[in-house]
Amino acid sequence: MEGKKTYLKTKRYILDTIFDIIELQNGALVLSDSRLGRVHYEVSMYGYVWELLYIVTEIEASVCIVTLRMIGERKDKAREIRREFALLDSMLEGGAIVQIFGDV
Repeated sequence: MEGKKTYLKTKRYILDTIFDIIELQNGALVLSDSRLGRVHYEVSMYGYVWELLYIVTEIEASVCIVTLRMIGERKDKAREIRREFALLDSMLEGGAIVQIFGDV
């Protein structure tokens, strides 16, 4: 399952914020490719383990689309995607409506 959101921030700024989120969640980095805008990590909380893949695509100067894919044991992945975007929003100060794709 994945969600998408548009931010009026630079790719570098968003990626730095995602790394801060990983640290806050005590996540384990699986893969990081800043050039391609991909950050893949694993989180273990509340007795569950799941993986998150952020893909940050810069569509023009200081405008990026952030895609978040979630894989793992969480039952309500749409809610978890919204939570992750809410955390990113709070750290980036803004955002847009989250679009959820995939099985609900």
